[in-house]
Amino acid sequence: MSNLLETQSLYLRHFIASTTFVFKTMLGWEIEVQSAERVDAFPPGHDVTGVIGLAGSIEGTIVVSLDKEVAFAAAEAFIGERPSTINGDILDLVGELANMIGGGAKDRLDLPGVVLGLPTTVSGKDYRISFKQDVEIETVQFQSPSGPLTILIAMRR
Repeated sequence: MSNLLETQSLYLRHFIASTTFVFKTMLGWEIEVQSAERVDAFPPGHDVTGVIGLAGSIEGTIVVSLDKEVAFAAAEAFIGERPSTINGDILDLVGELANMIGGGAKDRLDLPGVVLGLPTTVSGKDYRISFKQDVEIETVQFQSPSGPLTILIAMRR
């Protein structure tokens, strides 16, 4: 069991590093970890969410979830325009953030044969993301200059 915990901790460190790197380099934002915890399910609550899968020598899912005001500010920092509604640009941006965070963590982990799936995005607050029972789920809450965001890492045991 301690080997599993060490592996989970290694994954978590790399996903946190990748997240802070992506937000700094792509948006110019310093973000800070507020909390990290193991959970039993995805805690909904943000307005827009990007989901991307990992397959190969490790299997898992990365979820990036933002309040709409954070997503609007991110779009403004990234493309120079601030949308007033969740539109295709916002959905594409959040999917791309999930893709960059997942890709960055994959590179940091240096695991051969791991591939990323295509990102999927969801908007709204009334939804569930379900995982198989043999998955360890960890959430990391960050604070950005524009508000909170959540990263979830669900890795197969």
